[in-house]
Amino acid sequence: MMSWFRKRRLARARPDEHVFAQVVAEFPVLARLSPDQQSCLLERTTEILADKTFQAAGGMALEDDETLIVATMAALPVLELGVDWYRGFHTFIIYPGEFQAEFEEVDEDGVVHRGRDLRAGEAWAHGPVVLGLDEVLASGRGEGYNVVVHELAHQIDQLNGDMDGFPPLHRGMDRQQWVDVFSQAYQRLCTELEQGLEPSLDPYAAESPAEFFAVASEFYFDVPEWLAENHPDLHHQLKRFYHPTR
Repeated sequence: MMSWFRKRRLARARPDEHVFAQVVAEFPVLARLSPDQQSCLLERTTEILADKTFQAAGGMALEDDETLIVATMAALPVLELGVDWYRGFHTFIIYPGEFQAEFEEVDEDGVVHRGRDLRAGEAWAHGPVVLGLDEVLASGRGEGYNVVVHELAHQIDQLNGDMDGFPPLHRGMDRQQWVDVFSQAYQRLCTELEQGLEPSLDPYAAESPAEFFAVASEFYFDVPEWLAENHPDLHHQLKRFYHPTR
């Protein structure tokens, strides 16, 4: 049974439904949801607003409508999974746009390289999730790009350990089939890039199995028909994962 305190937090966090409807209408990825799905999206958004902290960075002042956009887009991947799938982090950090982040890479010879680069988003192990607001506003437009879905896919991925493209699967999903489908699609992309062919997904997906899962999740939500036509097995696995009740 939900506690009185929990009910009060949710009531205080619940966005104005008119303003929420304006956010939904602004993004094609949200506007195409059915009325029942949009109603569920409102509930998930409310839970995220109640449970997560939103912090501004880079000298910006984060407005309420901007926070609502981030929370609403974040609600999409867990529309049917539930917000417990975001239990691995507690904070969103929002920059005005792309931000500089430190990186550390080990090359094939074992040499460690450190530096800084520009990023649209970043998911830290066990949080927080860092996003550039300009990139959030450019997401969900039917072009296969959604930085919020991408970074939250990383958070979901690591619930059973490392970010490796193998999230906790639902009962009834075949682990080996998941591995086979994703491995084959990943290798296909790597081969296309090596041979100078037109890549079948965003080339960034070839960075690692973790990035492949995150990019594939972007395509699944943003251009599902395209993904179903060009990567039917991949689409099927993602549909079973993100929509286990269907």
